[in-house]
Amino acid sequence: MGSTYHGPDAYAYGDGKYLDEMDWAIFEGLTCIELTEGERLLATTPGMVDVSDRNVMALHFHPEWVPIGMIDERLRKAFPNAKGRLAIPTQHNIIQGLDSFSGVEADVFCPECGAKLQFLIHLKSHRLNKPTAFASMIERTFRYRALQLLDILHELIEPGKCMAEESDRLGFDITTAAIARIYASKLLLLIEKSGIVGTLRAGMLKNRLLTDFICKRAMGFGKRETERLLEYVNRMKKLVKARLDPDRFHTPKELIEEARSLGAGVVIPHPPRFWPALLCDLDVDGWEVWNPSTPDHVMFLIDCLGRRKPGKREPLAFMGDDTHMSAKIRPETLAKKISDQTEIGFQPPWDQAEVQAALKAAGQSRERTLNEYLERIS
Repeated sequence: MGSTYHGPDAYAYGDGKYLDEMDWAIFEGLTCIELTEGERLLATTPGMVDVSDRNVMALHFHPEWVPIGMIDERLRKAFPNAKGRLAIPTQHNIIQGLDSFSGVEADVFCPECGAKLQFLIHLKSHRLNKPTAFASMIERTFRYRALQLLDILHELIEPGKCMAEESDRLGFDITTAAIARIYASKLLLLIEKSGIVGTLRAGMLKNRLLTDFICKRAMGFGKRETERLLEYVNRMKKLVKARLDPDRFHTPKELIEEARSLGAGVVIPHPPRFWPALLCDLDVDGWEVWNPSTPDHVMFLIDCLGRRKPGKREPLAFMGDDTHMSAKIRPETLAKKISDQTEIGFQPPWDQAEVQAALKAAGQSRERTLNEYLERIS
């Protein structure tokens, strides 16, 4: 195919129930969890190196399918002269450990503000040696979130009234919807025929798999047509995600109570995505004042620390590099590449004079957070 867009009839895929070798090759590539030699090298080679003696603090990063041992090697190479480190992985709704700590980025639903929130939760790994209610809650949330991709695919295949009305309102034509339906049908069929559900590869069934599949499969489209198709799919994904069932999520209070019973720390990640979290007087250890996905409110978020009502714990300032390892080893599969500029353990604003002055005025510092938070969760 050339770069000229010919519409869905040119592919003769009918309703998307036909799979060819290219479909399978793309799907296998996107859901493969075995690393090539080149990917292993990328996984263990940091994009930045700090040779100065320092303590490493990395409390918000996503190993995804990269083995923890490779993360350990990457950190050692990134900070070859570090005296110590507090590095805890925070996979989405999957508990993982490194060194003597475990962590997770967990979804909850806050009924008071009617919105989904997220927490970074960190704790000693040995407290998970026996079954806990906390681990069961995280697993339940993961199962529900994993089902959301299937909901999105079904909705694209058979759009409901709400989706059809939104499509018309935004001016998407029937051709765009038809191509999206074909690709959604293909991906759903690939998932069913591959037997991936219930295996280790099931962790690859995330919402962005659809976007990545389209980016790969639609390489013959022109740039404008591909962007329009992705815009349509992303709009429809948001509609499905907006219909989340609150009863399938735990509340902030429920999850925090279980986490605290295990001696865990709780941090609010990228608050600009979850402003209500700062207004609900939650029992947290603090929040990120900087994150590469929400970098524009550092001073305000530092100021908020000083305005927090006295509670069980004085809030601390955190920063999250929010590194996603998939962007390091397979960057071409991502439509969103903000993680290309991040590195585990590196949060540049800590060293910016203006930020340091604001932190000092608020009684905060990187050293205080590292030392005090380590004490809280040890």
